[in-house]
Amino acid sequence: MRRSCLAIGLAIVVALPALAPAAGAAAATPVEGPWQATTSDGLPVSFEVGAGHILYLRYSFEWGFCGTFGSGIEPSLPIDAEGHWISTDPRGPVMEATFVAPDRAEGTLIAPSRETPGCPETKATFVAQPGGAPFDPGPAVIRTRVGAPKARASHPRLITLGRHGSFRLYDLRWRDWGKPRTQGTGRAYIRDPCGGCGHGPIWRPRVRVRLGELTQENGFRLYLNLHYELLGRLPPHFRRVKSLYF
Repeated sequence: MRRSCLAIGLAIVVALPALAPAAGAAAATPVEGPWQATTSDGLPVSFEVGAGHILYLRYSFEWGFCGTFGSGIEPSLPIDAEGHWISTDPRGPVMEATFVAPDRAEGTLIAPSRETPGCPETKATFVAQPGGAPFDPGPAVIRTRVGAPKARASHPRLITLGRHGSFRLYDLRWRDWGKPRTQGTGRAYIRDPCGGCGHGPIWRPRVRVRLGELTQENGFRLYLNLHYELLGRLPPHFRRVKSLYF
């Protein structure tokens, strides 16, 4: 009986290493080129794989009752030794995935809850495979009038920042439009406020403009941040440098 028990114990000890995963097993090497997916919310994801990195990541996501949003990550994201990569958007969403086969990546997209504005946490899953991008990110635009969210344009020559047109940027010329950051130059029109009377002194300094925080929104890419610097004479107490969020 003792001999029988010893034999069984040895058999278990010998079998145990076979049940454990091999240490340091190599991750799947993904196919290079464009990849695409559709999330469990029915929204598109696209990216490229090249030289061990994720490139040109684009995606759309549901943020509960706040609506559908999108984002794009320009810097490359490294793929680690286990085939995993992660992207954290400054505005909140977190996307991560792991290549489980050369032609398959399984991942999740989480938009955390936030208070301003109040949006609940949402989570979606996706399975990406090699293939062309499932959607066109659309043209890059900027809101061109404060208080009018649907007033948008690409390469605008005029952006109105003050009510009744009392402060506006005009004759704008841009470079690197459509990139995460673009710069422009032109003139500013500043009218000394007098209750919308349409009269009073006028200043026309030169202006430098910088746009940033490019995000995906309903078929186009929208610059959310505008930073300007005014060069020349200004009304008393008028701010020469300022950043605005649309």
